[in-house]
Amino acid sequence: MLMHEKKNFQERLSLNEELCIPHFQPILNIATRQILGYEVLGRLYQGESKNYISLGAFFHSVESNFFERVQVDRIIREKAIRYLKNTGSNTKLFFNIMPNILSNIHQEDFLDPNRFHLIQLIEKYNIDRNNIIIEITEQEFNGKVERLVRMVDLYRSYGFKIAIDDVGTGFSNLERIGYIHPDIIKVDIKLMRESLSNNSFRQVLFAISEMTSKLGSELLFEGIENETELNLAFSMGAGLLQGFYFSMPQSEFQNKNAFAELLKEKLEKFSGLRFLELVEEYQKKDKMIQTLNSIFHSISHNEQMTEKELQKILYNSIELFPKEIRKFFIIDINGYQVSSTFIRHNTKDFDIIAREMGNNYAWKPFFIRHKADSHFYKRNWNVTEPLYDIQTQRNYVTYTYNLNSQYILVVNVDW
Repeated sequence: MLMHEKKNFQERLSLNEELCIPHFQPILNIATRQILGYEVLGRLYQGESKNYISLGAFFHSVESNFFERVQVDRIIREKAIRYLKNTGSNTKLFFNIMPNILSNIHQEDFLDPNRFHLIQLIEKYNIDRNNIIIEITEQEFNGKVERLVRMVDLYRSYGFKIAIDDVGTGFSNLERIGYIHPDIIKVDIKLMRESLSNNSFRQVLFAISEMTSKLGSELLFEGIENETELNLAFSMGAGLLQGFYFSMPQSEFQNKNAFAELLKEKLEKFSGLRFLELVEEYQKKDKMIQTLNSIFHSISHNEQMTEKELQKILYNSIELFPKEIRKFFIIDINGYQVSSTFIRHNTKDFDIIAREMGNNYAWKPFFIRHKADSHFYKRNWNVTEPLYDIQTQRNYVTYTYNLNSQYILVVNVDW
């Protein structure tokens, strides 16, 4: 924003609070296909052009006057709460809270709920407190995290739900998530888009998705602008959606079922395609298991085989191994590697590396799960979910196969 534009912008704010108008961007619940609620966003009305411009730059600018930011924020909040009351809607409102601003306002040791502006508004307009979600924004917090937790706990004890915004940016998110344990985790737009073309970002997104499930939180994908990003949200298990793909922020609430048919169509399309993908994956896994069975059937359950004999059989079986197999070795029932490591050098040949003999894999998830599943389900094989090898930059899965009661074959397969 240019200097003269910024000056005019601030003059309009100070001259007339009527120009500050809340806008509402819908947040959709995938399960119900309805609008769950709205994120409240500040807009400035330009009378001469009859357009609205975002107040985001004003709130995040270090040059903005602190007290003006607080005042404008309060104006937007009250207008949004009043609108919710006047419409009689049973819908949720998501309010952005900047921890640094909140901390600067409430500097006393004792935090009095009656002095928190949003709580005052809920009491004033008699709003259902369960319909309010606090979004903790801002990548950095200058104060002590314990103080932030106390303020969040105050909101939560009052009945508000807590969301963490822009997860995937900055370096303090994980600590903040651990302390706050949010009800909702909002994925950063940049992380979502980078993950579409960058495997590293995609794995980070998978980790956030898994973490969200284990915390019992809801995953919200914001900034969705096209069907590709929508399908990514589906694939990551998001329960809530937000973005221009559905609607720009508007000055009024929308019909709760405004996007129900669109979501129904996209969900059914995604589900059908994902079903076919999973069937194909199962077929690939089953084919590899059948191949291993055919190669090692002759020695399966032969308890007399020594480690040297097993390694010799491995060496003699190399030509039978499918080209997808990149690496294999044998471990004993205690997790110790008892054979050399065979690593595919080209389409036909393998390098044989003896120095890894004696390595222990008892702590590896693939070994522990294989051992438990073999005992409980009485089956000879197991296979991991797809993993990533940073050295070869390949996706792979690890098969584990019982050669007999004492030895297990470990095979890495390109995926």
